[in-house]
Amino acid sequence: MRPENEWFKPERLTRYYFAVEAFGFALVLAVIGLLAVSGILVEIAWWVRVAGGVLVVVAFGFVAWWIPAFFRTADYRLTDDEVEYRRGVFFQQKTTVPYNRITNVNAVQGPLQRLVGAGSVGVHTAGYGGQTGAELTVGGVGDYEEIRDQILDKIRRRPAEATDGDDHAAADSPVTASTRAESESQFGALLDEVRRIRELLEQQRDRTA
Repeated sequence: MRPENEWFKPERLTRYYFAVEAFGFALVLAVIGLLAVSGILVEIAWWVRVAGGVLVVVAFGFVAWWIPAFFRTADYRLTDDEVEYRRGVFFQQKTTVPYNRITNVNAVQGPLQRLVGAGSVGVHTAGYGGQTGAELTVGGVGDYEEIRDQILDKIRRRPAEATDGDDHAAADSPVTASTRAESESQFGALLDEVRRIRELLEQQRDRTA
């Protein structure tokens, strides 16, 4: 279980990202190998091959630098009221999801995540923040199932407290009391009107008799 109200690192995030980069690099090499075997690579202009090679090296080099840089900025925190996530190499960002907004929490472990012993926890909300997917993902952690259970435990304990408070607040609310008084007044006026109609009908009956 993660300590509450304390920031913690996704300790296996760098392993996972490097595994993704290695898979992408292997895929690029496989494509180059197929082009070479088929003879298509030879038909491409030399400067295109050189430019493509430089772009591949620069791209993967940048990713190799970015992964540890991003890891240094990534932190999560489970507070009494919400889940928090801060990160950003160039632009600092912070995402906060209150427990009372969460509608679903799921734990996921894909093939590459399983390879490095990592997993992720998706925190979903009912349209909070204008998103349709996970509002926040706790990724690159080994105890992802325990974190999911920890968040779910927080969620289960909050509705009862909120409901009790809301019921008492609704009962003592001045707006509720005013509405009740107005309804009682309207009901009394309706009864008076019914009595007058009954009296008029009785008077009409007596005259006819």
